[in-house]
Amino acid sequence: MPTRHRRRSRFTFFLFPLLLIAVSVYFVWQSGRGDYGDEARDVLRQQRATLDVELAHLVAERERLQDRVRRLRVDALDADLLDERARAQLNMAHPNEIVILNVERDPSPEPAAKTGMLMSAHGN
Repeated sequence: MPTRHRRRSRFTFFLFPLLLIAVSVYFVWQSGRGDYGDEARDVLRQQRATLDVELAHLVAERERLQDRVRRLRVDALDADLLDERARAQLNMAHPNEIVILNVERDPSPEPAAKTGMLMSAHGN
């Protein structure tokens, strides 16, 4: 029969369960605060909401631009109308054209000499 020279402590029986409980508490705490925890998930939800709003704005902008391109196709637009709109946007005219400035749109018309406008420039 073996003899024991040392008596086992009462706390030796609790050492392994205490170690398991400590590891479990650590993992539970990390599940709430780690990179994949609840707080990170809330931050990701907020970022997703922000990005969804941005996506909606970008989709609307893309549709608006596609509609403008669709209206500029040869079969949908008169070439003279396209030329007229391009000149109005670029503020240009051909040298042999006569430009009549519409004074009713401009509430404070100034003489051409003061503003430096050329007669060949297209005015809005």
